[in-house]
Amino acid sequence: MTGAGVPGDDPRGGSPRGAAGVPGRVPLVGHAVPLRRDPLRFLCGLRQRGPVTKIYIGPRPVHVVNSSDQVRELLTVQARSFDKGAMFDALRVPLGDGLITAAGDRHLRHRRLVQPAFHHERIARYARTMAERSLARSADWAPGTTRDLVPDINRLTLDVLLRTLFAAPHEPGLDAAVQDWLTVKYHSMRLALSPLHAWAERVPLLPGWRPPDAGPLRRLVDVQLRIIDGYRADGRDRGDLLSMLLLAGGPEGALTDAEVTDELITLFLAGTGTVSASLAWALHEISRRPDVQRRIHDELDTVLAGRPPACEDLPALVYTRQVLTEVLRLHPPSWLLMRRAVRPVTLGGVRLAPGDEVFFSPYALHRDPHLYEDPEDFAPDRWPADAAAKAPRHTFLPFGAGSRLCIGEDYAWTELTLAVAAFTAGRRLEPAGTAPVRALVGTVLRPDRLPLTARPRPA
Repeated sequence: MTGAGVPGDDPRGGSPRGAAGVPGRVPLVGHAVPLRRDPLRFLCGLRQRGPVTKIYIGPRPVHVVNSSDQVRELLTVQARSFDKGAMFDALRVPLGDGLITAAGDRHLRHRRLVQPAFHHERIARYARTMAERSLARSADWAPGTTRDLVPDINRLTLDVLLRTLFAAPHEPGLDAAVQDWLTVKYHSMRLALSPLHAWAERVPLLPGWRPPDAGPLRRLVDVQLRIIDGYRADGRDRGDLLSMLLLAGGPEGALTDAEVTDELITLFLAGTGTVSASLAWALHEISRRPDVQRRIHDELDTVLAGRPPACEDLPALVYTRQVLTEVLRLHPPSWLLMRRAVRPVTLGGVRLAPGDEVFFSPYALHRDPHLYEDPEDFAPDRWPADAAAKAPRHTFLPFGAGSRLCIGEDYAWTELTLAVAAFTAGRRLEPAGTAPVRALVGTVLRPDRLPLTARPRPA
């Protein structure tokens, strides 16, 4: 049969083929055992099988893209042939239908309306809050003391987020509603983002499985709606993220109150879990490497000369940016992402039908020796100045790519850089204890703890 073919057909005339199989499939459960036991190792090992492989989650096949070329096809060249996958459908229970979960035209409309909240001039305004709160949090850490910084970092990122979202005094009940939602969110999202989610729903007796609780989300939305009512009655631009969401408009109209609450929930997720995990990994890696820490100190001494960091200092903090780029390469917060084919398409020579699910792992891609020399090494100098902005989007994916590129990427880079400067400028960080820090594979890739000792810097 001849004809025009489908999007992605091999231009050299090759025929579409089946994806490479993966050993270890067990009847009924598929590859669930290695995915549950050590998902990162399992995903990294798939590249040896080919650019596109097929695994099974229970009885359901899933294609896994292991090549940067095919990731580029998936996220940019053939992006219109794919949309969000099953895991993102499941995320609508804990998150609503904001940018993370929205599909198709809804996603495009929301992105256009939300984008102005993250323009450069707004980020510069948020940066003042980021720097002030980072300095205040780090000032609580007395020299010579040891503490697990994970709780401090979590409180810092939530504090920054609340102050950049809502410049006005907080609505009574907001803090409690956010904390309640965060408490159940981790379980709900861990379940939704698990590669085993669809299978677990069908086998609810699996250990640790329970349906997500939608109550905390409803209560948080109720509080947000009261805040929105106050903002709409006032009508002013208060310089915060919520003001921008409410003032956004265009040919398709403004966001409704329900749509605004969905986007606020999305920002709660991205502004807490993603940033806090990345900051924790950054301080972990810096503390283990005196030479890296010394170069950061030298740069901060030169650029800041003892004053607090500010947004206008960011372009000069070149080495700090290189360190953060390498942190995000080794520890991308989104370790596994998913798409679903919406039309017949060929990807890496493999024919996909509408409804076929596709996984790709930024974690595995960032450790591909064909892309990065000595990929397991922490080597900030592999990135030249301003490398993150120039790195090919299909080889460096801490914030996604294409139409699904994280809308808050500049916000995250700004907060991470200012927080690293605040926590390192006046002290020398040392790991405490001998037990290794381990990666928790859940909603994001985060360290299980971060015991560090603050030492005075030598004069």
